[in-house]
Order: sequence, then structure tokens, then C-alpha cells
Amino acid sequence: MNTWLCLKRPLFLSFFLGCTVSFLTSGTLTLRLIGPATLYWSFVPLIEIAALAAVCWSNRRNVRFPRLIDLFFRGYGPWLLWLVGMCAIWASLSPSVKSFDGTVSIVWLGAGGALAIAWSLYVDFSFFRSVMGRSPARAARDLALQRVISWSLIMSIIAAPTIWSDITGRLW
Repeated sequence: MNTWLCLKRPLFLSFFLGCTVSFLTSGTLTLRLIGPATLYWSFVPLIEIAALAAVCWSNRRNVRFPRLIDLFFRGYGPWLLWLVGMCAIWASLSPSVKSFDGTVSIVWLGAGGALAIAWSLYVDFSFFRSVMGRSPARAARDLALQRVISWSLIMSIIAAPTIWSDITGRLW
């Protein structure tokens, strides 16, 4: 039971990311795209769990770690909603509009992304306050530490295929 408790929401996040990749690349859900994308994007919840462990392991109060993972991943609502918006916009645009004018998706990418970031900051701050019993200052510090650890690793993995060519291209 504890294993399923700590796996169900991270697995759902990976599956949701796989579905997002399928929608954004083909405009539909296909198992051929969902399966590999789910496996590929599973690094996101794994990194989030590792960052949560680094921040919360030493003083977890009376919350067992599987329960802590489950409660933390409940806060992914803003990101899932933002991804649904991206999929809906991208799936509804015609191919000619996608290639020449992605204004709607760019606005949602920026404004919707900013809203998702702000909303998720609030949700995660509330997690550290209520679940971990942190003071406001300590909750803000733990939230910042968790985000720095997880987001820097996630972004470096996403950017890894092109970062070196971009860096060397700018040097020469």
C-alpha cells in the first residue's frame, strides 16, 4: 500500500507528460508516442522526489515519506491545467497557423506559464507550511531550495542536447 501511495501521482504525472507530447506532436493520443514519452519524461517526477527528499528528509515530523510524496504531488494541478491549455490550443490550430503565427500558443506559454508558476508557488508554500509544519520563512527557504534543486536538474536535462552547440556557436 505504501509503495502504491508514493507511486500513483508521480506515475500519473509521467503519463500526463507522455500524453502531452503525443498531443503536441501529432494532435492526437497515440500509444506509439505516449509510451516512450512517458518513459522519457519520468525523469521529472524522479528529480522532484529526490529534491523533496533532500529538503525534507532530516526533519519530516510524523509524516512517512510515501505519504509526503503523495501530498507533494497533489500540488501539480496548476501545471497539469497549463499543459491541458497548451494541448487544446495546439490541437485546435491549423497547420498553416502553427507554422506562421503561434501568437495564441506563445501568449499561453508565457502568461499561462507565469500564472502556473505563481499558483504552484502558493500551493507548494502551503505544503511546506501545513504538511511540514514550517514557519513562513523556513517554508519559503525550503520551497526555494526544492525548486533550485529540481528545476536546475530538469532544465539541464531538457537543454542538454543543444546547450553545447549553442555555447560553442556563441563563442565562435
